[in-house]
Amino acid sequence: MISFHSKGLVLALTLSGAVLLGHTTASATSFCYVKPTKDGFVALRAGPGAETKLVGKMQEGDEVLLGQRRKGSWFEVTWWRSDDRHVKGFEHKSGSGWVHRKLIDEEC
Repeated sequence: MISFHSKGLVLALTLSGAVLLGHTTASATSFCYVKPTKDGFVALRAGPGAETKLVGKMQEGDEVLLGQRRKGSWFEVTWWRSDDRHVKGFEHKSGSGWVHRKLIDEEC
């Protein structure tokens, strides 16, 4: 026989698991690498378009985290130079802005 206390514990554990599962699927992250270009850099833009202000020059091997916002072929990203995210920490980003989809790894 399951007591009221046990039923409450089972319910709490079930709800906790549902919250955790829901959180995991909702918070997928994609870290991607910047591709090489003829110019030697990939433009990080203030907005989704080639005509918007240049806010950074990313290089091959730099890392970006895809954000939630997208407009056409443009992705909002957070950017780290080389291995800065791993060496200096997540909070030491190099910048944020927009990048064209074709300029980051296809795996993203």
